[in-house]
Amino acid sequence: MAALALAGCGGAQAPSEAAVDRVTVRADTLAALKATGAGHPHVVPVPEPAARPCTVVALLATQEAPRAQATARIAAVLTGRGWRRQGGPLRGDEGVYTRAGWRLDVGAGTWPYARLLDLVAEEQRPEGDTFTGVIAVARRDGCPAAAPG
Repeated sequence: MAALALAGCGGAQAPSEAAVDRVTVRADTLAALKATGAGHPHVVPVPEPAARPCTVVALLATQEAPRAQATARIAAVLTGRGWRRQGGPLRGDEGVYTRAGWRLDVGAGTWPYARLLDLVAEEQRPEGDTFTGVIAVARRDGCPAAAPG
């Protein structure tokens, strides 16, 4: 899974890099997913308790895979909040962002249920053989959990 980003919203200055903690990352992630207009995202715990203080996983379930316009809205919110897009040209359904020692992978599409096994604690996994929507995974540098892949 990967993430996406675009140029930030015009006019506003990006927040300070020094003020980034898990609460900020959680708020940024939820705001970005809400900006799709496709529903209400929710944060779910990761399976590994030691990784919970340094990881944020948010899911936004949708009927169909979100289109590039939705992921562009995600990118605009994130860059407006000080996240920097990493990598080459923007791809319509994915992107990677970084900010003050955090990496945020965002992907929109349909994934097999098995993809959620490493990302979401068992009691919070959606039902069914697949998950359609947006998955956002943020991890602080040095976090003990494996990175999304």
